[in-house]
This record gives sequence, C-alpha cells and structure tokens, in this order.
Amino acid sequence: MNAQLAGGLSAAFSPDTFSWIWTANRYQAMAYLAGGGLIAASSLVPLKYLKLPAAIFIAAGFGLGGHTQGLDMPGLAPWFASGHVLIAGFWIVAPFTLWPRASLDADLVHFRMERFSKIALWCVPILFVSGIWLALRLAGSGEAILSSSYGQLLLTKLLLATLALAIGAWNKLRITQLLKNDAPSGVASLKRSLGADILVFAGILLVIAAATTLTGPGAV
Repeated sequence: MNAQLAGGLSAAFSPDTFSWIWTANRYQAMAYLAGGGLIAASSLVPLKYLKLPAAIFIAAGFGLGGHTQGLDMPGLAPWFASGHVLIAGFWIVAPFTLWPRASLDADLVHFRMERFSKIALWCVPILFVSGIWLALRLAGSGEAILSSSYGQLLLTKLLLATLALAIGAWNKLRITQLLKNDAPSGVASLKRSLGADILVFAGILLVIAAATTLTGPGAV
C-alpha cells in the first residue's frame, strides 16, 4: 500500500506516507501477521489447535480494514465481514479437504462428507444472510446493486455462491448415498462434483478481487 500510494516500489519504505498508512491499517496488518505466524507455528510443531485462532485472526483482518471500514457508520458491518470471510474460507477449502485420496476408504470419505454437511447446514445460511446484508450496506440500496458495477459484481458473486450451494445439495442428497451403496461410482461422482466446486469458487474469488480492486462502493 505504501508503494502504491507513494508512487512506486522505490518509495515502498517512504516514511512520509508510511506514517499515516500504518496508522489507518495497523490493526488489519497485525491481525494478518498474527494469523500467518500461527499458521507457521502450527506447521513446525504438532499443535493442531493453533489453526483455529489463525483462521480467526485472518478473518478478523478483513473486518479491520477494507470497504466496511469506509462506511460513515460501520456499526456491525466489520463483524459481519469477518464472520462472512471465516465461513467462506471453510466452504472454499472443502473441495480440497473432502477430495477422496487413495489412502482413504469409501467409508471414511462418506463420514467426512456427512460431517461437513452437518456443519454446512448451519454455516452456509449464515453466509448467505450476511453476504446479502453486507451487499446492501456497501452498495447502499437494492437499486445500486442492480445499476452499479460494484453491485453487479456482488450480485455475480451471489449467483455463483448459489450454484455452489446447488452442487453441495447434490453432494448431500445423491453422492453420499452413492458412497454408501456403490463406492466406486460414488468416489468418481464426488471427484467430478468437487472439481466443479473448485471452478465455481475460483470464479467467486476472481469476482471478489475485481470488486475490491477495480471498483468499490459508490462506483457507477
């Protein structure tokens, strides 16, 4: 940020701009540093419980900066943004954690699918509600969502998330039964389904990147 606002990489450590950039973004930066430090620590020592606070710190960083902090009255918006990111992260990594590997038998894959479905049943509705509420707060109104480039990107994100939800529903209703009754077909179908999920989530991340860098609240 210092390089961008100061005029280039040669000014990345310019104290003239860094003093006020750090003041405005220090809490977000410290949250990311704390989360990254805990991730590094969890990879060096066998302490799995470090991963949860790492995820919480990183998710909190999204609420400590960004568009919600630019609102005239942020209120609960930063909290909703952090919770939204935490649940979205849980959902987006699911295709990788659920991907059937040769070392796992079909019963264990089925168990993981069932466990994920039970958690997602509660988390994903919260994700959608918080996402819609944040979109309305950031865009300003339902009309702005439809008419502004920023709102249209948020709407595209919502449509892609709905597609991912439909794929998840197919996994729960159809593929979990296939894993139980016809393991080889279930595993093959699960790989195709999770592959589609990965493509959809990649699209969501690209849309979010465009919404947060190429445009923003108030953009036409």
